[in-house]
Amino acid sequence: MNIKTNIIISHSSFSSSDFKEAIDLGLVCAAFDQQVNLIFVDSGITNLIKNQSAEKVDDKNQVDILKGLEFYDIDNIIIEQESLNMTSIEVSHFIDVVKIISRAEINQLNQNANHLVNI
Repeated sequence: MNIKTNIIISHSSFSSSDFKEAIDLGLVCAAFDQQVNLIFVDSGITNLIKNQSAEKVDDKNQVDILKGLEFYDIDNIIIEQESLNMTSIEVSHFIDVVKIISRAEINQLNQNANHLVNI
């Protein structure tokens, strides 16, 4: 059975420890062979901006942590299109590994997930 876990991140890491908790949860799930989707919505999309004065998480740059997730088979780092539309951030400002999909597509992913976690 392929277990799917969606982790929705809606806050900037600069405002809370949610980012680190989401990444830790994703790594644990991936360690147990779950398919993990990290879905960034609302102000959470700011976590994915490259070349920012990034917050350190356990002495590592948060953007570097995201880039390294592919080594743990976490390949789906998703930005909600509608959240992006509410900002003036250009797609080119995000790290290269992101996928941008619509809210409807995210809802479909959530319906197909075994576990859904809002952080």
